[in-house]
Formats: sequence, structure tokens, C-alpha cells
Amino acid sequence: MEFSIRPVREQDAESIVELLNPIIQAGKYTVMDEPFTVDDQIGFIRGFPKCGVYHAAVCNDSHKVVGIQDVAPLSESSVFKHVGDISTFVALGSHRQGIGARLCQATFQAAQAKGFLKLSATVRADNPPAIAFYQGQGFQIIGTAHQHAFIQGKYIDEILLERFIA
Repeated sequence: MEFSIRPVREQDAESIVELLNPIIQAGKYTVMDEPFTVDDQIGFIRGFPKCGVYHAAVCNDSHKVVGIQDVAPLSESSVFKHVGDISTFVALGSHRQGIGARLCQATFQAAQAKGFLKLSATVRADNPPAIAFYQGQGFQIIGTAHQHAFIQGKYIDEILLERFIA
């Protein structure tokens, strides 16, 4: 599949929801447990911090969003202005095609240009492919948040990872 990386636009909202909701409904890739509406996503895009980065991987043929990645400030406090929280989602049928890696290339560059020096990621402990993905992008595991999320009647541990980009 040929795809391009670019900043997310409001017009992407429907395609992003079509990507995210199956991931959420699968119940094993993210701690998000409520599906999104197009209006929810439009609100997220409009309210996304200007100092953040929000990229889409878009299939050149279908023009559908096949991956998204965002970096938002870890905190509004100035003492953390150099730290961003990164999230990555790739459409269920599009894994292992280099989408996440290409998103990281573009996102790391844009995040560094916006003053971020370090990125942190929080990943479900029961999602080894996502942990391996982040480690493959240079992230290091720095700890485990035990019983961090309560999903579908059970507690889920989350793995904390970080990477310096500058």
C-alpha cells in the first residue's frame, strides 16, 4: 500500500473514526472503551493543542486514513513543556506495513521543531506488539503502572516507555 503522511484535517474525522472504533471494539489494543462519533473527533481536532502534533497516514488510492499519531503536551506546567505524550493507532487490516514507523519519522521531526525533547508512551501490558513497536522506534521501558485501567471487569497493567528525540 502506498500512503502519505500529513497533518490531520477536520475532513479526516469520519475516516479516523472508522479507524479507531474497530480498535476500541476489539477490546485489547487500547484502554479507550467508548466508540467515537464524527462530532467527537471533530471536537478533538479543533481542540488539539497548537503546540502538539497530529499526523495521519493516508492511503494514496482510497484517501482513507490508515494510521494516526499524535503528540500532546504531557502537562500544562512549564516544567514539563519539553515532554510530549505520544499515541499511535494503525488500522487493524494495515499492521506491519511501515505505517507506524513512517508516522514516527514525521512526528518526531515535527515534535522536535515544536520544542519537545522527550516523548512518553503508555501501552497496555497485554499488547506485546505495541510495546515492541515503540521499542523498535527507540523507546525504552521505564516502568509498569499496575492495575492502571479497569476495562471490561478487569484491571489492566500499563507499560510506560520514553524516548528522547533531541
